[in-house]
Formats: sequence, structure tokens, C-alpha cells
Amino acid sequence: MQIGGYDKQVTRKQKKGGSSLQDQLRKVGLVSEKQLRRAQKGKHKKDMQLKHGQVVDEDKIAAQRTRAEKVASDLQQNQERDQQARIRSVMAQVRQLIELNSKLEAGDLPYNFIEQKKVKKIYVSRANQIQLNKGCLAIVKTSDSYDLVPEKVARKIMARRDDVVLYLYNPDQDLVDEDDPYKDFKIPDDLEW
Repeated sequence: MQIGGYDKQVTRKQKKGGSSLQDQLRKVGLVSEKQLRRAQKGKHKKDMQLKHGQVVDEDKIAAQRTRAEKVASDLQQNQERDQQARIRSVMAQVRQLIELNSKLEAGDLPYNFIEQKKVKKIYVSRANQIQLNKGCLAIVKTSDSYDLVPEKVARKIMARRDDVVLYLYNPDQDLVDEDDPYKDFKIPDDLEW
């Protein structure tokens, strides 16, 4: 069968009395013969351009763009999930270090320190107070309280999360400036403020 100068293969269904959708639309009167020829000519032209690589299919480009956006979105979600897992892992390591190395002895001596620009107080034993003043112990924040850990453990914790270690005495910061007029007046270790 030939429509508008183009050969169209006749299918078995059409030979047996069935007709194509185009024929059905034409018979009902929804489309004219001229509209059918124009649609077939446009489709043929587009097919030929695609075949020769002259026109890029917009649907394929949209599908590729959507696929690329989905891949980028999935990658970002995976990175965020991995980051959250790393944070949880580090916090678990910090908690474990504190639990295994806790040196807090109940006492009645208050020891003041600063947390987020506020003065906080923890009650320690005399031995803990001396070790804190020498820099042998550090004050760390657990989920809901404070604890004491050895200086080496505090350094390990600081390597993972430095915001958990609230106080660690550093003897290097006490180097006296030669021009300081009060350099001869030492502050006692047991001074409470």
C-alpha cells in the first residue's frame, strides 16, 4: 500500500480485515488524509535524520540528563550516609576510650574549669586534683557528665574529637616572659578560684 509517496507494508492483521490506528482515526473523521500524510512524512524525515546522525533525540537527551542527575543524587546521599557513619564510629571510639580509662575518684574538692565560656565545677579527690594541676589527667565531657582520663588518652581523644576534651593542663603555656614584672611571683598549684 502506498500513502503519500511512501511505501507502507501491509500487515497480516490489515489483510484479514483489521486496520491500523491511523486508518481507524481517518474512518471516524478525527484526522484527514492530509494530516496523516504530513505526520508520516515528518516521522520518516525524523527517522532518516536520526539514522544519519543529524538530529539528536530530545527524549534520549532528557533520559540521559535524568539518569545523570539520579546518579549524582545517589552519590551525594551515599557520601552523607558514609559521613554520618564515620561520625558515629568516632563517637563510639571516644566513648570507649573514656569508659576504659576513667580515673575519676569521688571526692569533696571542687575543681573549676571552663566549658563554652562558662565556669563549671567537678568534685574530685585530692589525688585527682594534684594530677590535674600537673597535667597528668584531663577533664572530658561524656554524654551527660564529666570524667577524668590520663593525658595520653586525652591526646588520643583530641586526635579524634577535640571538643570532648574540656581541660588539659599544658606546662608549655606557663613559660614566663622575661619582661613580665610578676615572673618572680609563682601561682601555687593548690590555689582554688
